[in-house]
Amino acid sequence: MADTKNQLMQLIQTATPSQLISSEAVGDRFKNLYAVIHGIKNPARAAAFYQAEQFHFLKLVNDNKNLRECTKLSLYGVFMDVAVNGLSFDPSMKHLYIVPYNVNVGTKQAPKWEKRAALQISGYGELLLRTIQGQIKYADNPVIVYEGDEFKFGSRDGKIILDHVAVIPRKSDTIVACYLKITRHDDTVDYKVMTWADICQLRKFSKDENSLAWTTGIAGMVQAKTIKHAFKNYPKIRVGEFSKLESETIDTDVEDQTEGIDYGISQVDDPTLNPDVTSTTLAQEETPITAHTNVNENDFAKKEEAPATNTIVHEDENF
Repeated sequence: MADTKNQLMQLIQTATPSQLISSEAVGDRFKNLYAVIHGIKNPARAAAFYQAEQFHFLKLVNDNKNLRECTKLSLYGVFMDVAVNGLSFDPSMKHLYIVPYNVNVGTKQAPKWEKRAALQISGYGELLLRTIQGQIKYADNPVIVYEGDEFKFGSRDGKIILDHVAVIPRKSDTIVACYLKITRHDDTVDYKVMTWADICQLRKFSKDENSLAWTTGIAGMVQAKTIKHAFKNYPKIRVGEFSKLESETIDTDVEDQTEGIDYGISQVDDPTLNPDVTSTTLAQEETPITAHTNVNENDFAKKEEAPATNTIVHEDENF
């Protein structure tokens, strides 16, 4: 076992990202991890999943200079996390983002910056994950209610009711609410509704109320917040050592749900691999940079000691 891990670490250190992800060793571990975690009995199905995700992952990396500059160990971890969560790198699915960030692996007095990759699971990916892991039967995508729509929400005879009729064509771009319908395994229905007043209250706690996410990206932000608060009282879900939920990038108390996942490398437990771990060898704060193509770097503050970078779109931390 130790020899196998050493061989894999040597491959990670010497191979290009394409050679690494396409290698037999990584392919076999990916397929085995996927099959064991998700109960896949058909080897052909695991092999097909590996081939598809290998294609989408390498295209994302090859098309993005920041990702190509990330450490191969972090890229390996991000790729393996898709075997853990069962989601897809396919951009059309909108399950995931690969986010590069800078971390100081030196000291505060003598910083040494290293670029690493992390996997961010979108709100849509989280809904699917909660279905895959058996927490819910299914959930609809968040629906935004605009001014002029017919919308009623409340309870009758002890049951929650929601009635929404959208006006088409839309008369206004003003958002008045957003709701998410969750169907439990016993076929009972749960709704989470956020009004515009709720959204405005959350916005007050943001680092920057006028950031790109809260202005031109307001619809996506409202949907992300609705998902986050809909599952606030649900159990945590397993995402992998190199991943975070988009709805939890603002949380500081997310529990580790990765125990028992064998990445085939002993170094995965090294605290310097985890962007949320503070140690004496790291700067007080890492500087994340986003791979999202719709982000304007001028809208975000740059860290003085770090290489010029952006922050992730969902930057608000206190709610």
